[in-house]
Amino acid sequence: MLKLSRRNWNNVLIFVVLLLMFSLYDWRGTGQAPATTSLLPEQSQLLSIAVGDVRLVQAAGQWQLQPRYGGSVSAQQMLNAWLYTPLQPAVGAAKPTQAPVAQASVQLAGEFAPQIWLLYPAAPDYLLQQVGQPQLYLLPAAQARLLFLID
Repeated sequence: MLKLSRRNWNNVLIFVVLLLMFSLYDWRGTGQAPATTSLLPEQSQLLSIAVGDVRLVQAAGQWQLQPRYGGSVSAQQMLNAWLYTPLQPAVGAAKPTQAPVAQASVQLAGEFAPQIWLLYPAAPDYLLQQVGQPQLYLLPAAQARLLFLID
């Protein structure tokens, strides 16, 4: 056992507490916006997504597009796109002046009103915005095809 005076043990304790604080401190919480975000809040339960006349719903334990969608995107591809697409903020992008080319209504469990997402053209990709939020996000054309059933 180390023989330290009471003062030295206090210094050791202070040093250990400081190390613990620095190791547990969330450095991302310094006021900067996160580099990426997701379409749906974490731990949310998706009920349905409506894009135009097509709805993605869970029926009999499986996700289905209703009415039957004849395009190249499956229900599982659309679901995965909505669950796992990371969003990159569009830095310096001006508010779109054109009308949106597509709109999606996302209903989550426990929320009264659906989330509305608007898709704007911005060649060669797209800009995505949630209604009521000022932030615009860059969205590659391939992801826009999966999310909004654009062919």
